[in-house]
Amino acid sequence: MDGPVETLPAPQDLTSGGACDPDEVEGSLAPITEGLVGDDGRVRLSYSRVETYRTCPAQFRYTYIEQLPGEPSPHLAFGSSLHAALERFYDRKLPQCPSEEELLAYLYDVWDTSGFAGMSRDEQLAWYRHGQAVLRRFHRRQAPSFRLPADVEKWFEVPFGDNAVVVGSIDRVDVHDDGSLEVVDYKTNRRVRDRDGVRRSLQLAIYAIACEHLYGRLPSHVTLDFVVAGLRVRVPVAEIDLDAARRAVDDAARAVLDGRYTPAPSRLCDWCDFRAVCPAWQGEGPDVLGAAVTALERLRRQVHRDVRTLRQLEAGVGRLTAELAARVGEHSTSPPQ
Repeated sequence: MDGPVETLPAPQDLTSGGACDPDEVEGSLAPITEGLVGDDGRVRLSYSRVETYRTCPAQFRYTYIEQLPGEPSPHLAFGSSLHAALERFYDRKLPQCPSEEELLAYLYDVWDTSGFAGMSRDEQLAWYRHGQAVLRRFHRRQAPSFRLPADVEKWFEVPFGDNAVVVGSIDRVDVHDDGSLEVVDYKTNRRVRDRDGVRRSLQLAIYAIACEHLYGRLPSHVTLDFVVAGLRVRVPVAEIDLDAARRAVDDAARAVLDGRYTPAPSRLCDWCDFRAVCPAWQGEGPDVLGAAVTALERLRRQVHRDVRTLRQLEAGVGRLTAELAARVGEHSTSPPQ
């Protein structure tokens, strides 16, 4: 069985969330870099944050400091779904390879609907069937040599000098018979890099440094697995410029600490969600602030509902606690029969 095809996975419930402290809601505006700079003065970065800053400092500001909402993307939702299915494929205790049917069931369970809003049912099904086809090919490629990895989705937080802490998760860490490690990162777009492109990957360099931090030694190889194309490009870590990666992280951290967010116009601006507020484009593009204001009002309504519910629950618990205390007091003072 291939898993449901004509029936898409049910949309995920995105309305539930953690408790909110109402005393923090009405506080003053936070510093612009709050949450980005830790108590130790280091900037909290990731590969994607560093790469975003290198591409355009203004885009970094709008995304990670102002936290303006971007447009939902089917490509991002598709990629996150494949990543989650492959995590389940490898995250197991038994060494037997899961069947193709199991892998497709994982995809059904984790399918991310957030990027497909507004699409017709046929368009959504086309994306879903494409994901099934990609995972079938992945299973045929990997099943004959399947072995349990050392880790999947391994989280790391690594200090980079005095200015940055880099966080992230490695898709997969393989361990070979000789004890050497290999870092594997999945790519779910159609574009494939050649060996030189993989060798110059800032992401893999950061992951190699993180591997050394986690396990006490560098990996022997780093690999990009282009899941859609069905290709793997593997490079010895000795060919990776780790010092260049450290400099790139430090440069981005220093720039953030200095508050440098000058736009860097390029052909990529055509796909940027923030052209409406970018001074380089004089307000061209989608109504980003309109989307931000809508999201802001939605969050305010949610917070107000949560605070009202919290206050009602506090009052109810307080009344019941007082009643119970009174009963205990009455019982303790009643004369014996």
